Amino acid sequence: MTAEPLSRDGAVFLLVDHQTGVFERVVKAPPRGQVEANVVRLARAAAILDLPVIFTTSEEEGPNGALLPALEEILPAAYANRIDRHGIIDSLADPAVAEAVAATGRRQLITAGIGTEVCGVAPALHAHRDGYQVVFVADACGSATAIGHDISLRRMEQVGITLTTTASVSAELAGDYPRHSQIMRGG
Repeated sequence: MTAEPLSRDGAVFLLVDHQTGVFERVVKAPPRGQVEANVVRLARAAAILDLPVIFTTSEEEGPNGALLPALEEILPAAYANRIDRHGIIDSLADPAVAEAVAATGRRQLITAGIGTEVCGVAPALHAHRDGYQVVFVADACGSATAIGHDISLRRMEQVGITLTTTASVSAELAGDYPRHSQIMRGG
């Protein structure tokens, strides 16, 4: 499949396990502050550009904790409609998540999840097998180790998943500097 440029008419965000407890326990590489800031930027991009977002979590009532509070401020409806997978690692193996993504009718899946090698890579590979154009935002996810993050990215790239950064997603979807700047800097 040839990767088409990202389109505001064709893209949907799937953001996986950006939860307070998971950040505390898992995200060491890239640095936690960088990953958290980039997740917030992706949410801001979705809000500013009016793109659909599916938030999914796992075991919010346990040690994984709540979805990042900043995400509720930016996208209150998506936050309220987040899908708790109750321990399922591959979020697209959860029928509620798969149905939510399919219901958008969009075939460009922009995704990031933590930890990269567990809840990030699994749905990216799944979506790729299902024929989605998958764009994995490498700096909006993280792992306990740099090697775990790196190997996961290489695994996805080997099968044809596009690896990118938050700034690249923002610029491509915004299409102009004022909106890109608003996404990246806030305000």
